[in-house]
Amino acid sequence: MMFRISPGLVVAFGCVLAVLGTTADFSSAEMFVWVDRDGMTHISDDASRVPTDARTRSEDLRELWTDASGEAVSGVRPDRADSRIERLIAGAVADLQAGETARATVALEGVLRSAPANPRAHWYLALLDRQRGRYESARRHLEAFLASAGDDLEPWRKSAQRRLAALVDEERLADPNGERALGPWRGAESTHFRVHYDPELGEASPDFAATVLRYLQQARETAYERLGTVPEEPMGVVFYGKAAYLQAHRHRFSFQTIGFFDGRIHVVSAAHPAGELRALLFHEYSHAVFRERTGGDRPYWLNEGLAELSERAALSRSGLTRSERAALRIRIDSGSWIPLRELAPSFSGLDDKAARAAYLESTAAAAWIDSRTTRQQRQALLGALGEGKSADTALRASLGVDTAALDSAVQSWIRAEFPSEPSVPTRSATTDPRQEPAKLRVEAP
Repeated sequence: MMFRISPGLVVAFGCVLAVLGTTADFSSAEMFVWVDRDGMTHISDDASRVPTDARTRSEDLRELWTDASGEAVSGVRPDRADSRIERLIAGAVADLQAGETARATVALEGVLRSAPANPRAHWYLALLDRQRGRYESARRHLEAFLASAGDDLEPWRKSAQRRLAALVDEERLADPNGERALGPWRGAESTHFRVHYDPELGEASPDFAATVLRYLQQARETAYERLGTVPEEPMGVVFYGKAAYLQAHRHRFSFQTIGFFDGRIHVVSAAHPAGELRALLFHEYSHAVFRERTGGDRPYWLNEGLAELSERAALSRSGLTRSERAALRIRIDSGSWIPLRELAPSFSGLDDKAARAAYLESTAAAAWIDSRTTRQQRQALLGALGEGKSADTALRASLGVDTAALDSAVQSWIRAEFPSEPSVPTRSATTDPRQEPAKLRVEAP
């Protein structure tokens, strides 16, 4: 028996679990649950119908409906009339924590269509909109939250009020037509970093320098753990408000950026720095390590892929989400996968859509490498590139494959996760699979 459950019916099954409560015993009839590439939940007691990554324990089933930690849904109460809504929100929170922001957004917007005044949905949509730079929408959601939040959400009210006040600073720094602050940029330094920052950032956040220096030190420690090396000299870092960054660097790239490395790290910062800036610094510092070790930025897919993995580590995420891997599978099937060899020189000239695909492909390739090498091997890979060896030579020495074989292996890993999909030839170069060493297993990182 297998159920294919639509997003609405998922909640109905969650209510069944709630009624059964902790007395339910699934051990006598083993149950399996998973979410497919379309966001559909499946539940089955037929092991032959279940993907290899399905969860099978009863407590795993219940995890689908429980609340999350941190700034999360509090007290999911199945006895309440609006328990269906609460369970939808709990599912959205779980998606947010897994990096599935698109699915979470759809779920939360669906909640508001059914319950326009739901404070929790407004809360999470406000956080998402702020991170996306949609400040007016974030303001509306926060105001709606404050208008509807009850006594059980009182601790969140003060946070919402602080976030509303902070939006004033974020909008001011993002306004390309706003007046820029006068006076020299500010500076601060530590043993390993020298920072300069937009004076408006210092006005908005008096502890800005101390915060970003702490983030940078954490980025340095993480880079060493992943790559086995860090720059010997103090690194320069420049922080901009969004409008100041666009005015200074809009002309440099054909697609939108919020940071780059040219001997110094340049990044856009929120007026009140938080986790998103920390993740961005992890990303850009990885670029700095790559260039310091190799003397350049190529192969660009490896450089960007390692940086993306570092950014995700800052967010306590590993590798790509299932939705991202599904998107890559679609590109393989449609013949629009961009071969890694074409991405090696740079991403310059790519439009936004192609650039997003290039970042995903690069992250997949870097994750494949990361799961099959030690820190010392990755250090040796960068060292070989720094000695002037070609990417193919360096990859063969560290992994036993060249760029084309690696490209083929990454695509095979992605195909293997969605075995029911038909295989369609792509633009990527192919190699004889017998050339790939047996020790390199194509599997999910």
